[in-house]
Amino acid sequence: MKGSLTRSTTGDWVVRLCDSGFGAIERVRRWLGRPHVETWSTSEVHSQMTSETSKPVLVDVRSLAEHSISRIPGAITQAEYEADADSLAGRPVIAYCTVGGRSYLYARKLVAAGIDAVNYREGILGWCRAELPLESPDKQPTVAVHPYWRIFRVPDSYEVKTNGSLNGEW
Repeated sequence: MKGSLTRSTTGDWVVRLCDSGFGAIERVRRWLGRPHVETWSTSEVHSQMTSETSKPVLVDVRSLAEHSISRIPGAITQAEYEADADSLAGRPVIAYCTVGGRSYLYARKLVAAGIDAVNYREGILGWCRAELPLESPDKQPTVAVHPYWRIFRVPDSYEVKTNGSLNGEW
């Protein structure tokens, strides 16, 4: 119990540190006149992804090891997006990863290229903490999730997996 409490606390601290760090970077970028990278919350992403109107493109920028376990329903990988960017042009992009760092960098790259993109900073951890559904790469419902680092806590209703490792055994 003590170990998992420490892990959870450390993971939450890392998430807050990432939020502060990328927020500061974004403020400096805006001060320098660079294009703004908007950040969306879990409720905003969920609302857009379940809307009956035009849906944005949800791009999972996590590693193959992570998105081969699960992803947010409807998401495509960064490689899939880039291979099909022409047919997806004109649709807004929501980039996500685990805690918003890698997705911030990717959204920043897209915005600089003139693409309407936002960062889902809460990432898959925020999605899981809201206890929203996940899907496997073959689009089947799953409760498995790869949290990137074992210090990141996910609700008990999810099964922590890594490639070649079950139930959080690292």
